[in-house]
Parts: sequence; C-alpha cells; structure tokens
Amino acid sequence: MFQRLFSRPIYLAAIVAVAAFVVYLQTLAPSADFIDAGELATVCTTLGIAHPTGYPLFTLVGWVFAHLPLPGSIIFRLNIMAAFFTAMGAGGVVLLSNELFSYWMPERLKRPAQQKNKSQNAKGKGQKPKGKSQPHEPQQSHPVPPQPAIALHTPALAALGTGLAAAFSATWWGQSVSIEVYPLHLFLVPLVLTFFLRMLRNDETEKVGRDGRIFALLLGLSFANHMTTVLLAPACLYMFFARYKFSPIAWKRILRLAPFFIGALLVYLYMPIRSAQFPIMDWGHTSTWSAFLRHVTAKQFQIWMFTGGAAAKQWAYFWSRVPKEFTVVGALLGLVGLWKMFNSASIRRTHILAFTLLLFFGCLFYSINYDIHDIDSYFLLAFLAIALWIGAGMQLVSNWLTTSFFKQMRKDYVLIGVAILLGVIEIGANFSDNNESGNYMVEDYTMNMLRNLPPNAIIFSTQWDFWVSGAFYYQLVEHVRPDILVVDKAMLRDRPWYYAELEKRAPEVFAKVKPEEEAFLKLLRAFDAGEPFDQNAIAPAYERFTSALVERNLDRPIFATQEMIDQKDDLFAPKMKIIPAGIAYRIYPHDTIFECGQPKLTWRDKSYRLRDYYTDDSRLLQGIPLATYGVQRLRAGDTASAKRFLDNALLFTPDLSAKLDGMSDRDREIADAANEKFTQIQNLRNQLH
Repeated sequence: MFQRLFSRPIYLAAIVAVAAFVVYLQTLAPSADFIDAGELATVCTTLGIAHPTGYPLFTLVGWVFAHLPLPGSIIFRLNIMAAFFTAMGAGGVVLLSNELFSYWMPERLKRPAQQKNKSQNAKGKGQKPKGKSQPHEPQQSHPVPPQPAIALHTPALAALGTGLAAAFSATWWGQSVSIEVYPLHLFLVPLVLTFFLRMLRNDETEKVGRDGRIFALLLGLSFANHMTTVLLAPACLYMFFARYKFSPIAWKRILRLAPFFIGALLVYLYMPIRSAQFPIMDWGHTSTWSAFLRHVTAKQFQIWMFTGGAAAKQWAYFWSRVPKEFTVVGALLGLVGLWKMFNSASIRRTHILAFTLLLFFGCLFYSINYDIHDIDSYFLLAFLAIALWIGAGMQLVSNWLTTSFFKQMRKDYVLIGVAILLGVIEIGANFSDNNESGNYMVEDYTMNMLRNLPPNAIIFSTQWDFWVSGAFYYQLVEHVRPDILVVDKAMLRDRPWYYAELEKRAPEVFAKVKPEEEAFLKLLRAFDAGEPFDQNAIAPAYERFTSALVERNLDRPIFATQEMIDQKDDLFAPKMKIIPAGIAYRIYPHDTIFECGQPKLTWRDKSYRLRDYYTDDSRLLQGIPLATYGVQRLRAGDTASAKRFLDNALLFTPDLSAKLDGMSDRDREIADAANEKFTQIQNLRNQLH
C-alpha cells in the first residue's frame, strides 16, 4: 500500500494538496484582509466587476464559493477558497515536476574511454598481437539492495519534494490566507505547463490530441483569471518551436489549438454583459468596447510600470527574498538543481534548463519594473522555477547521500526524507509570518469607523488598503451602516466610472452639485480616455466640484481621515476647516470645537502582533485622531475626557519591544514612526496620572 501510494504521481499530488490545505487552514484569516480583499469579496458575492484587469473567471468561481452552504461569514468562505486553490496548485506542481523529471530531464550519456591499440613489436614482452584488442575489465560497484516488488519512481518522489517546497514557501503560502486572484492563478499555471509539455511529448503530427485541447482550454482560462499568464510565453514559445521548428506542422498545430483557447477566453464576455446590468460593484463600467479594452489592459495602472528606479529597487528586493522564501536549505538545493539540470541531456531539441530559466527571467524582468509595494505575488512564477530547481537538486543530493553515507539504504527512501525535511524546515520558518488566524484588523478598523460616525454621515478617505476596501464588503454585503457614504477621495479625483457608483448609493448628495460635477467629469473622461482636454481647466474644475460637494451637503455631518491631515490636498474644498472629532476629523465651514461621545472601539490584536507597513499604519491612522482630540480636550481643561481619549488611542499601541531589524525600508520607517508616536502618547497619559 505504501509503495503503491508513493509510486503514482496523482497520489503524490493529492498528498501534497491535502497536507498543504490542512496547514493553510491553521493560518487562514478569519475576516477581511488588507488591500483588495473587501472589494473582491463584494464583487464575488454580488457578481460585480473587479478592478483591472477584471478577473471574470475568479469572479464566477468566487460566486460559487460565496454561496456554498458552509458555516461562517461570506468572507470566511472566500478565504477558504483561497486556501483550497493554493493547495490544489501545490498538487499541480507535483504533476508538472513529475512530467519534467520523468520525460524531459534525461541523464547525459557518458562516452566510454576509447581503447587505443598500439602497434606491437614481436620483441615486446607481454605485448599483444597486432589487431587484437584488450578485453574490458569488469567495473566495481557498490552492492545494490534488494528491489521491492513495486519499485518507487524516483522522478515522482522528486516531484513530491518540489510540491512541498512550493507549498510551504513564504509567498506561495501567503496567497492561501485570504481572498485574492492569485490562488486560482497558482492552480491553473502548473496545469497549463503540465499539459503543454504532455502535448509536446505525445503529439507527433499537426493533429491536436487530448493533451493539446486541455492545454489550450486551460491557457485561455488562465488568461481569463489573470493577464500575467503572458509571462509563460518566453518559455513555452522556446519549447514549442524548438520541438517543431518553424515548420508547417507547427503552424497547423497553432491553428488547431486556437479555437479551444479562444473558446475559453469567451469568459471575458461576462464583463460587458454584467456591466450593462449596472451591478452593485461596477469598476470601470466595461459595457462599451473602449472601456472594456482600457480595463483588461489595466491602463490606469501603467503609470507604475517601467518607472525610473523601480527595476533596481525591486531586483534587490527579490534576491533578498529568495533565502527567506525557501529557507537557506532550499536556496542551496536550488543551486544544486541548476547544476543537475545543466548536466541533463537535450531531448527533442529542447533543454530543461533553458525552459526553467525562461520561466524565471521572463517573470523577473517584467515584475521588477512594476513600482508597487506589494510586489511579492508578481514573483510567483520565478519562485515556481526555483521550486523546480529544488526538486532537481533533491535528486542529486539524495544520490550523493546514498553513495556516500547511506549505502545500504534505497535512494528513493533518502529522497522522501530530504523532501519531508525541507517541508518541515519551511513550515517552521514561514509559519509565523503567514499566520493570519488572529487578523481582524481590517474588520475592526472598518467597524470602528462606521459604528462611531453619526447617522447619514459622509466620510472622505484615501485609506483603500486599510478600511475603505473593507467598507465595500461590510456595507454592501453585510449591510453594516448603509446610511454612511464612504467616498474614496483618490478615486473621486481620477476615476470617472466611480461617480455612477456614488450616485447609485447617494443620489440626493450629487443632485445638489450636478453642474459642477458634469463640468469636471467632461474633462476627467477625456483625460482617462487619452483624448485632448484643457489641462489648465481640470484642476480649477475639481476644486469647484469638491467645494460644492461639501458646502451644499452640510445638512449631513462630513468627516475626513488622518491622512487628509498629513497630506493635505489644496484643491479639495480649500475653504473648509478640518477639526478633531474623535475617531476621524469633522469638515466644517469655520473653526469650532466638537464634543464627542466616548467611542466604542474594538481591536483584537492580542494574538496578532505582526509589525509591518499595514499593521503599524492601521494603528497610527486610528490612534493619532483619538490622541489629537484628547489633547484638544486637555487644552480646554477637560482632563477626564482627555484621559479617556488618550486611553482609547493607546488601545492601538504596537509591540514596542519587537525587533525592527531586518524589516524593509518602508516597513521600518512606519514602525519607527509608530514607536515614537505611541511612546509620546503614553508619556502624556502618564503625566495625567
């Protein structure tokens, strides 16, 4: 039973997937996570349109998971979906690496030493007669242990190790903890590559067999999930044309694959069809061809691509990640695997090392030119290539261990031991950083904002990553405080589609500013579409619109969040004053003092004390407004209220004893600011006894 289980790649893939899923469930986020989780959960639940590039396949699959009869909240079910597909992707890595190691990485055949026959003199003592060769002497070898009835398949066991190495590497594991588009991507990409290689191996003519059809369908579905599927192109084009050359067979095969690929891409029709129905979340309003094209090409994010200085920064960051990603042990095995692949023979005019290097650098050269903070997930294909090198390295190391130290033990058993050992080492090294099981920060921050604002309030914020994205989910799906209008000021300034969303939710607010809104939107639409517009007119139009939006809606309480104080926008309602008002700041026509009631705050961070950019900024963005209001009450002579609000601010204090060495520059900068600010608040509170 044991030998049969470890001799079939599909069984090994299932073992890795189940093991990974069980571990992932231990680190699963129970609620909404930072960045896009709230928006994506809303899109999946309501069948909306997600941010570029739209991710229609993810949306449809997410809708199924959101409506499964499972216990817990909808966001928790969608987090389970992330764990499920990330684990299944690790199982797919087993199938991919087994295909590579079994059929595309043969050992190079060593040329036998040539025996030179020299002319012999009749006089030479012991010389052999001319024309006759010396018989070969038998070579010595180590005794081979008895073979079991069912021999274990060494490439399959190396594939097991590759799957474990990928599953418990830092970034791959990190995709499993909360809803994102990447888990489904990780599931599809290994399968795309597996069936692509099977097609090259099995199909000898221009006819397309089952493997080719499945490959083309999966490739189209992968594009319908995430456009970074295009990063497979360098490696796949190399293998395809090295295999078939630029022959008629190659072009006929492409033509016969095209219908299956295009058929899968038709999933994108979901976007214009659904957008025309005006769903709750309709990012980009993709019902027209021009809007659809801008959306799927992510035109609005191209300003962060190929910017000066990004490549050097992200290049250095990537290489700093590799030892942490797979641990030092895994990194060393990867180097050994590179040597192992280099020494493999070419097959069908292709070489596995060239294939994996093109996967690696095709991903890396694109990703390092994207100037964003949360870049790790864009390196996933490069990390997959490293995992394949690790699997190859395991084979070489286990062979060396068998011949040098464990001569009486089967190499297959040693290989299993090396694979499991690396998996355990990675779990130990990466568990704490990926453990989101106590992370309620986005939910708590969102609830702290919504529950403490007065009825029918309007609040302007640019804190998308911290609570604005979460507000989409909690207001539109969980129906928490739908009376409050949350406005993302950054999208208000440069996203014309966003106005329709706001007007659906609060038509009475925007009915008061129609002339100013239309004047600004006319310029903004031209700017967004890349059409000519009056560049000198757009800033004044924005100022007139935002001023009217605030001044004509003062019958509703209007608020702003901390970053609008730290980074003041001089064009946003410049005549208005921003005044401390507890958890946020009140926007008002003149200076005044508001007396706020005691806020009801929740902050469940006792089992989640992680220090990074997101967690520390979440603390600062809530703690500073409360402390600022407490200082104002102290100046007014209300010491009792000052104490209460300073105590409220200190609720968000980070772990001041945490070691900050080893953080990235951005994380360290925020961490130092948090330590300094909360220490100041604590010192002030201590002075009040």
